This record gives sequence, structure tokens and C-alpha cells, in this order.
Amino acid sequence: MQTVFLADFGLFLGRFHPLLVHLPIGFLLLAVLLEWWPGDKVRPAIRVSWAVGALSAIAAAFCGWLLSGESGGGDALFWHKWLGISVAVLAVAGTYLTWNGGKIAKGIGFVVAGLLSVAGHQGGNLTHGEDYLFEHAPAVVQTIAGHEPKASASQDWSTVNVDSINIYSSFLQPALNKSCTKCHNAGKQNGGLRLDAPSYAFAGGDGGEIIHPGDPLGSSWYKRITLPRNNVKAMPPQGTPLDFSQVRLLEFWIATGADTLALLDPKTTPEDIKMLLARDYGLDLSPKLFVEKIIAPALSAQDIEALSAINWSITPLVPGGPALEVKPKPGKSIDAASLAKLAELAPTQVAYLSLDQLPLTDNDLTPLANFKNLNRLRLNGTKVTAKTVGILSKLPHLESLNLYGTEVDDEVFAHLQLFPSLKRLYLWQTKVTPEATEAYASANPTVSVDTGFTFAPVSEQKSK
Repeated sequence: MQTVFLADFGLFLGRFHPLLVHLPIGFLLLAVLLEWWPGDKVRPAIRVSWAVGALSAIAAAFCGWLLSGESGGGDALFWHKWLGISVAVLAVAGTYLTWNGGKIAKGIGFVVAGLLSVAGHQGGNLTHGEDYLFEHAPAVVQTIAGHEPKASASQDWSTVNVDSINIYSSFLQPALNKSCTKCHNAGKQNGGLRLDAPSYAFAGGDGGEIIHPGDPLGSSWYKRITLPRNNVKAMPPQGTPLDFSQVRLLEFWIATGADTLALLDPKTTPEDIKMLLARDYGLDLSPKLFVEKIIAPALSAQDIEALSAINWSITPLVPGGPALEVKPKPGKSIDAASLAKLAELAPTQVAYLSLDQLPLTDNDLTPLANFKNLNRLRLNGTKVTAKTVGILSKLPHLESLNLYGTEVDDEVFAHLQLFPSLKRLYLWQTKVTPEATEAYASANPTVSVDTGFTFAPVSEQKSK
């Protein structure tokens, strides 16, 4: 009982450190400045300033030493503590060595002022976080100081593929950086805990692990941030706590395995989290067509004009988006050179492409492999063969392929097996056989294969 009392009393005294620490700063800096005052009339004031500064430095260092017992460890704490002790020692020495002034007094004053500045900066890091000094500085100043300017609080999700959003790095780590890492970082580890990187979070602190994958209520991290704010164990004890959306995301992340590489899956994300992401982050996870998810630069007006001059008709598929539907202008023809130019100027923007009834051969169609976001392709009536279909199998997003009225035969199915995203296939009036078509359709049930209408013989209809 007595040991606990003494420990608590030591922490009670230690918490006077923030109050006392300002006294040596003021008196010692006053003494340093007055050392440069001409004449000896201010010498008594200098001696008093050194003496009061030394006494208050000793008191502040002693209280700081006691306070460090509840502040964990870390580089910032180490340097702040020993720099503070060094200031106290030099202040005591300065009280005697500066009695008569002179160069020694000025030199000691210069060293003490430097140590006070560094110790004060480390104290600021401990109290307000490592970025406190440059947090609101102009971007140029932050860059010169080696601090990356913080990004805008509002994320532009329109340039991000929703299937590649990392839950931890996109939502949880920023929340930790704002609310928790001020006390749990490389320089300061309250409770022996660091939260500035996921590996440290999983390592836990003095109380053991804080994350138990699959068990939010069994994870002390989740329990501490959901305690009532008046509970002494509620985290963070001061500053901005995690908001409702952040707490719910943390719960979901832990419940689903606490994988720092986990991505948001619109199909499995709970509806309440979708609503929170839309409300608080402007992130819409509602199902979208592929053309709405294309990320590419918009085609310039100059390029659109150049393509229009060679008989291409270009229509945006999404207002303000980069995805385009491209086809020949009515009554105009497109040659191999025009197709090659389209592939050169708009390789990522073309999503729907129609080449109906154009006399294009396999060699002419080679540029089709360059359209990385091609989603629908009509090759009706062209001279395409299985060779070109083989090239198309490398397009990752091709969902619809129309080969109506071409000369393709059963050889085409060997290539169609390799299409990663194919959903609709049109084979009217081609040379494919019913047997090969049925075998392909059976092996690929997710692909809708349309070979046109098949009418029963007249004799069979009458017999019925």
C-alpha cells in the first residue's frame, strides 16, 4: 500500500513539470539576453536571473524525471529528459561562472539557450506530436524542413479504383495519426505502445496485444476507444477521439481478420458501412458499370478533332468521364491507318468500339491489342479470323464480343477460353459448329453465347 502511495505521489509531483518548465526558460533566456547589455548596471539582475533560472531548472528537471515514469519510452523522451538535466547542470554552473560577466558568461549563455531550444522542441514533440511545429506552415516551409505537406482532408475518390482501397491505410492509420500517435510514436510510447505503423500496433504494449483478429470486443484497442469519455481508461485521454465511422470501420476490420492488406469489397461490405463511407468520406460503393470506373486522362479537344477529321465519331459514355464510344461516322469508311491512329491517341479511353461491316483483315486489326480498357467490341462483317481473336484474349476488361457474319470457325473457341472477363459472345452466321459451341458454353457457364435463331423443320412442326 505504501509503495502504491509513493508511486502515485511521485506522479502527482511529476505533473507539475509542465507548469515549472516555463520558469527556467524565461529566467535563463533573460539572463542570456542581459549578458549582451552594455555596462555593469544590469549585473545584479543577471545574477538573480541565473540563480532563479537554475533553481527552477532543477525543480522542473526533477518533476520531469518523475513524470517520465508514466510516459513510456522513445527517442524524444530520452533526449528531452537528458537535455533538461543538462540545462539544469549548466544553469547551476552558470550561476557561478557568470558572476562577473565577460566572454565566458556569453559563451555559457549561448550554450544554455541552444540546449533550451532543443529541449523545448522535444517537449513540444512529446506534448503535441512530432509535426506540431510545421503542421500549419506553408507547404514550401514544410518541404524545406523535410516534412511532407499534409494532403487535403477530403479525398478525391473519383481517381481511385474502389476495388483497390486498403481499409487500414486509407481509413484507420489516418485516424490513428490524428488521435493516437501523439502519445504512441517513435519518440514517445505511453504504455510501451507504438501506433505509427501497423507492425507496432500488432506488437502491442506493456499490457500485451491490443488486436485479436476476429474478436473486436476481445481487443483492448477497440475496448479502450469505445469507453465513455469520463472513464480514466478511455483513449485517447485528451484531444480528438475516433468518430463513429472510424470506430465502426475498426470493428469491421478486426471482425474480418485484421488484415492490413485487406481491400474494400463492395459485394461483402455491410450496408451500414457503405452508408458511413458515403456520408463521411464521399466514397460511393454502389455497383457501377465498368465504364464508370475507368481511370484515364480525358481525351483532349485537339485529339478529338484530329480523330473526327479521319471519320471517327466519338461519344462520351459518362458525363465528365474519360470513357468513350467510338465508331465510324455514318456513311464513312475507316481504314487500317485510321484504326492505328485511334489506338495511338486514345489507347485507354476507348471502351466501346464498333467496326461493323468494314473490310478489315487480321493485319489491319492488330492495333486492337492497344485498347487496354476496351469493354465492348463489334467486329460484325469484318475479315477477322481466330488469329485476331487470340490477340483480343489479352484484353483484361473485354466483356462483349460480336463476331456476327464473319468467317471464324471452331478454332476460335481455343482462344475464347482465355478471355478473362467475357460475358457476352455473338456468333450468328459464322462457321462454328453447334457441337463446338455447346461444348464451349457448357465449359463457360458465365458467358452468354448467342448463335441466332434456330427454327425447327416444317415437318416436325406439323407432326406436333
